[in-house]
Amino acid sequence: MPDKLRIDYNILNDAKRDLHELAGNIKPMLDEGLFNTLASQDSSAILGSADVDAAVTGLHGNARNTLGRAHDGLIELGNSFGSVGEAFLQFDSEIAQGMGITGSNLGLQNYLNDKQQWDYYQAHKDECVPGPDGSMPDFCSAKDPGPPPLDQVIKTDRGEVHTHLTLDENDKVIREESTVTYDGKTYHSVTDYSNAGNTIVTNTTYPDGSTVKNETYLNPDNGSGTMYTRGSDGSWSNYHRGPKNPDGSPAEWIWDSGSKNPNDDGGGDDRPPRDVPHNDPADGVGAKI
Repeated sequence: MPDKLRIDYNILNDAKRDLHELAGNIKPMLDEGLFNTLASQDSSAILGSADVDAAVTGLHGNARNTLGRAHDGLIELGNSFGSVGEAFLQFDSEIAQGMGITGSNLGLQNYLNDKQQWDYYQAHKDECVPGPDGSMPDFCSAKDPGPPPLDQVIKTDRGEVHTHLTLDENDKVIREESTVTYDGKTYHSVTDYSNAGNTIVTNTTYPDGSTVKNETYLNPDNGSGTMYTRGSDGSWSNYHRGPKNPDGSPAEWIWDSGSKNPNDDGGGDDRPPRDVPHNDPADGVGAKI
């Protein structure tokens, strides 16, 4: 495969939009259906087993967390692997499926739930005494979950994807690193999250040595934002999106200016990338990149 084989941004954007639509179709089932009813209460008697009840609750929590994040952050999570760059290394489907690994894929949310139960048990051990019926509170069965799942490796016969997460003191993901080895070539992406996940900076290095930097700044109040890409080859683009849609899903990114318009076969701006103000909470309004 040629070192410089790339795929245009608008194709990736279409794929991400389809994922948002899928999440929107599934989310009502999680919020309003029988699945939600069973998971939001003790359904051991209905399901006939405490283990089944726990499994349903865990599945619902993980699915709801993932799809909820999809509504507000699926595009940003895609950004973390360089998908908003002006070009993207084209992997085959088995490698591509490994891209986009997040804390939810690694089971991080399940781990945090288990850790919360374990911590509660540690602080309330004195309450773990048999009641009149001989049973003890459910939290007394909590088990030490061990260290958090911060790494995942997906191997295929043509390469592998290794993803590593870094957490802060509150167990929030603040850095995501992905290294893809494909047919002897290496792709590396590092994403840093700050300001409660509203500032996302991704630096991507492609097999040919070229780099792309992507910066996303989101308004935590309404989901609007600005996004900028800068390539080592001189390519650049500026995007913006408006407030969330009435259904809560994020608005689509709109190309404002750049060296090439991803929405057509030509055009673009021949001028060098210009400084554009953004509303990064860390730097204040009017900071420039």
